Amino acid sequence: MMSVANLLKENFIDGGPFFMTLHYLMWILVIVFTILATKNFRTTNRNYKKLEKFNTTILFIGGFGLLFSLFYRTMGMYSAFSVLETSSDISPSLVAGGLKASLIAPLYSLFLFLVTGIIWFIFRLKIIGMKFAGSLN
Repeated sequence: MMSVANLLKENFIDGGPFFMTLHYLMWILVIVFTILATKNFRTTNRNYKKLEKFNTTILFIGGFGLLFSLFYRTMGMYSAFSVLETSSDISPSLVAGGLKASLIAPLYSLFLFLVTGIIWFIFRLKIIGMKFAGSLN
């Protein structure tokens, strides 16, 4: 049985250390902005504009990560097909392994985008609720 740490390490290497580092940094940014937004929401002196900026930033990071990984995958696939084009005899298992490795970054970013979308939606509902409650007083 593979541990989560070993799986992350293996995917980090297979997905390309440079681009996977950027994905992990995006995860860290999403966590930091979520903590900042939660702190802002829990205080009695809430700053709605700041909360909306945090919320928009969280969604932007998720969307950017998705687009970034698709760009990275397209670059990798272009390079792989260039090599396949010049080679005469390529093993199907080698091609399948390359396709599998090219999906690592998009899978990570799709999950990041799903998480950021949920976080954005929850905070959006809270922001709308706070504005509505504020207009009644």
